[in-house]
Amino acid sequence: MIGETVVTRSSQITLTKKVREQLDIKEGDRLVLNIRGDVLIVSKKDPSVFDNFDEFLPENFEKTLNKIRTDEKERLKRLGII
Repeated sequence: MIGETVVTRSSQITLTKKVREQLDIKEGDRLVLNIRGDVLIVSKKDPSVFDNFDEFLPENFEKTLNKIRTDEKERLKRLGII
């Protein structure tokens, strides 16, 4: 545990300096709240996480995608639609 905080009368919480520094949270940053049972999980929303897909997609993804797009009739036959 890094620390604790108190919920104010207006239902707000304050993140300690230690937490803000560890997560590099600055004014205006967005946070994501998730609930698992009775646990609240707070994480920094990082929109740049989707900036680089190079290592996510397989090397031959473009070839596979083009094949799927051009073989539409064959796929529909396999699925029994035509």
